[in-house]
Amino acid sequence: MLYIRGNRRDFDNWAHLGNEGWSYEDVLPYFLKSEDQRNPYLAKNVKYHATGGYQTVQDNPYVTPLGVAFMEAAQEMGYEIRDINGEKQTGFAFYQFTMRRGSRCSTAKAFLRPIKLRKNLHISLWSHVTKVLIDPKTRRAYGVEFVKNGHKHVVLARKEVILSAGALNTPQLLMLSGVGPAAHLQDKRIKEG
Repeated sequence: MLYIRGNRRDFDNWAHLGNEGWSYEDVLPYFLKSEDQRNPYLAKNVKYHATGGYQTVQDNPYVTPLGVAFMEAAQEMGYEIRDINGEKQTGFAFYQFTMRRGSRCSTAKAFLRPIKLRKNLHISLWSHVTKVLIDPKTRRAYGVEFVKNGHKHVVLARKEVILSAGALNTPQLLMLSGVGPAAHLQDKRIKEG
């Protein structure tokens, strides 16, 4: 539920390492496009926040007195109170949350429910992806393999495969698909993708 985009330096470092399109300035427009900032004091900072996107972002409706005291203590010590998704991320802040009307606004609620009836979208619940299918010659993903109700299925993509399985499952799926440190893949008898 915490809404923290990440540190600008991480994105810029990924771009510096050769990942074109991953600098902070490159990804910021996508964060803004998806955001529906409900905090008026943040929404007016149009360089770092936007309204009208699918993902609702707001402050927690309840802030403990201890949290307020913590912020006051930080200010007394000379620290600035920051917008964690603003120009500078390091510091003290009341965090923003992906919430809508006091309850969690998951990515499914924000992005999938509004478009669930589209003809070009198929959602498979209770499915477990086991592998991203990658063409060894072009090194492009062309589909996924998954298990549902004990049966293996393969889905092919017409254009692209978007992998979004979280901080733990994404690297695991990439390695199961043959993407990762060569020595580790060989040790686990996984063919490189």
